[in-house]
Amino acid sequence: MTRMKCRFNDVGLWIIWRSFYDALLIQLLFCCVWSVTSMATIKPVFNKTPVNVTFYRGETATLPCSVSNLGSSSVVWKRIDEPHVLTVGEFAFVSDPKFSVKYIPFRDEWNLIIDHVEPKHSGRYECQISTKDDIVRYVDLNVINEPGHDSKHVNIDGPHLVEKGHPIRLTCNASGNSRSPTDINWYIGGKRLYDGLNHNVRIITYPRSDVNTLYSELRITKSDTEDSGTYVCQTTFYNDILKVAKHNLSVIIADSNQTKRGTMADGSVNSVKDNKRPSSRNTGNTSKRLEIAFLPYLFTILVAWCFTQ
Repeated sequence: MTRMKCRFNDVGLWIIWRSFYDALLIQLLFCCVWSVTSMATIKPVFNKTPVNVTFYRGETATLPCSVSNLGSSSVVWKRIDEPHVLTVGEFAFVSDPKFSVKYIPFRDEWNLIIDHVEPKHSGRYECQISTKDDIVRYVDLNVINEPGHDSKHVNIDGPHLVEKGHPIRLTCNASGNSRSPTDINWYIGGKRLYDGLNHNVRIITYPRSDVNTLYSELRITKSDTEDSGTYVCQTTFYNDILKVAKHNLSVIIADSNQTKRGTMADGSVNSVKDNKRPSSRNTGNTSKRLEIAFLPYLFTILVAWCFTQ
């Protein structure tokens, strides 16, 4: 009787487990069918992105296009005044290496990228979804020359001569006509200087957007003769225009005998001795000795004059 009861319980558990398994399988199958049906029936749509973008000559232009529910369709970029397509999906169909597509999955973006954009690239482009209805969004690209394109400059200010042990402070400012560069690098003797990595070197860089200038300050807390040389401040503007400024600095050694020696920027040793001027006391003693030496001659002349009278 007990054995039959155990068998009945096992059968009941098996029936319950089987029913639960079948229900779960049916639910998963229903979800898959619903997903496939939804993908087939829901059309792709464009997300809100700018349709008019402007870039300066030489910049990397980004033409945005974001698509939801793309499914098995592809995103095609083309210029409306040209018959051939530029890109399909992530593949470029032009020989010009400036054109590419940047796909950002988590934002559903298929952005057209044009490196070192030129005014000739200005115009209307279309981001097209390759479906039966060909859904299209237009993006206008404007490429302009920067006013005063050549008015970019870099300057270095600071001392040219510093005594050993004293601090060194050099400042570099890089200015553009409409915008400042993003970074400034310091070099000496072809070797780049880094903030905190080099011996007692500090580099502080900060922008001034109101005057389109980037400032950088190089500080050496305790100078040595090895710090002598040609300092170079280098910066790259947004359109890959490289600008540099140079500054020669020498660290000298001050000796106790009033002789200053130091290593010049060209590596030679410079010595300057202070010339001592004769003191006023020595000049007075010399005058007195001259007066005493001429007294006998004056006395002889006076006696001869008296006898002639």
